[in-house]
Amino acid sequence: MSADQARESGETPQSITERYRRFAELLQSDTAAILASYAESLEALNSPLIRDPQSQQQTMANAAEAIADIGARLRSRAARVNDQYKVTSWTIGVTRAENQQNPADSLRAAAAFFDVTVNSLARFVRDDVDLLPCLITAVLTLHETISLRVREATLAYSGYLLDRVHQAHVDERRRIARDLHDRLGEGLSVALRQLEVYEIVTGQNSPESQSRAAIVKDALTEAMRRLRVVTSDLRQDSATGLEKALISYIDSANPSAEVSLQVSGDETWASPTIIDETFMIVREAIRNALTHGAPQIVLVRVAVAPDELRASVDDDGRGFIPAKDPDPAFDGTGLVSMHERAALLAGQLTVISAPGQGTRVELMVPLSGHRDG
Repeated sequence: MSADQARESGETPQSITERYRRFAELLQSDTAAILASYAESLEALNSPLIRDPQSQQQTMANAAEAIADIGARLRSRAARVNDQYKVTSWTIGVTRAENQQNPADSLRAAAAFFDVTVNSLARFVRDDVDLLPCLITAVLTLHETISLRVREATLAYSGYLLDRVHQAHVDERRRIARDLHDRLGEGLSVALRQLEVYEIVTGQNSPESQSRAAIVKDALTEAMRRLRVVTSDLRQDSATGLEKALISYIDSANPSAEVSLQVSGDETWASPTIIDETFMIVREAIRNALTHGAPQIVLVRVAVAPDELRASVDDDGRGFIPAKDPDPAFDGTGLVSMHERAALLAGQLTVISAPGQGTRVELMVPLSGHRDG
């Protein structure tokens, strides 16, 4: 009710405040009955949330907090529900994900709580129709706090599952690295040793035999080097923070050029997999610039927005003519793998370079939206 409406009805702001306070007291005195009715409703639905002791405790505590939110809104007429709900709701989401509980059970429980609470609130108005504005405020607050709590719990639930999937990918990469090292790496090493022993035993010193042996040895050595690079990348811990990981890599590279890094935006807008793969791509672009470009300055920029991630690596080095269809077998710059990583993210990698004009590597990856939105 506005101030003008209050004056027309003969009411004062103090009397309105007193009415809302009285409604809040009625709600507080009825809290235990509401929670008991809510528990009965969940039992009638045969909800797993009421059968498991931990879930039952969390569910009832969450409901009690929601009722407290309504009371606080009625007393203070605050513009919004405070953020205290986030801790409880986040814990609930993680716990239910750990216990593999169906999110549909949470939604059914939220609907049951809304129905039970509205029915209880409506009883206050039957005896005093002047409390109708208070009822409207209470119902709107109930809807708001339930929506916020469901949203926060859902984010926690999905975030937990995404982390589990990401960890499974990391574990699988490490397993592949072990297999490559134990099976392929050992075989290459044995082949190289056998070739060396063969040279010693046969004593073949003809230029042709020496040349062929040198070619084979070089090929085996290069294969072993590439294998070490691949297994090292596979064993690399996933980047939990893109900026931190890039800073660490730049420091470890000990570059002679000046490397400037700028990361903007909220990295939580991107999934761990996208952050991980982006780090791999940008790291390779920096390595290429420092190794092949002989630059004086390298500018690295990453911008994360709700709908896309953009990264670029610019250097003022010697540049080159990018191949239209580079052969993976002769790709010493890793551009093929960079393009493949970008494609797996449904992104696009662009390389712009010319001899004497430096190189620019651009990455664009679409995002599904704010993870907290």
